[in-house]
Amino acid sequence: MQPFWRKLASLHDAITSASFAGAAAVLAAIAFSFCYEVTARYFFAAPTSWANAFVSYLLCAAIFLAVPELTRRRAHVAINLLIDRLSPKSAVVLNRVVRAAGAAACLLATWISGNATLDQINLGIDTISAYPIPKWWVSIFIPYGMLSAGLYFLRDLLSDDAGGGNASLMP
Repeated sequence: MQPFWRKLASLHDAITSASFAGAAAVLAAIAFSFCYEVTARYFFAAPTSWANAFVSYLLCAAIFLAVPELTRRRAHVAINLLIDRLSPKSAVVLNRVVRAAGAAACLLATWISGNATLDQINLGIDTISAYPIPKWWVSIFIPYGMLSAGLYFLRDLLSDDAGGGNASLMP
């Protein structure tokens, strides 16, 4: 059974790497649109009407495409004051509790945001903007990012070194 889990973990890692590259591309598109807007507005006196909507739509994608990779690398915000002051054995226990809580929070956020996204699809809700689009085109990235981050917290929790090892390893 272990080779199956390793293959599944490798697939998860590959999807995460691709989504992180997607986040970088989205950020490049955001930067380009802002540069274009500034140039058009101040040098040609021809501001765009689409740049703000474009950026606001892509910002959600950029964040939630990057979240899984940041979770895998343990690059999320962490306040280690308490853990640093505990004995090594107690720190491992607290790390496991924190990872379990992180997994639970991410999986709950997946469920809530996934249901909201399905409602947006089923009800045909559009964004309120000069350029409206189906709202789920924006929000679909939230359940993806939360689910993948939750899986990384679980993988980390179940790893042999749940006290401080590499989240990309799975027993």
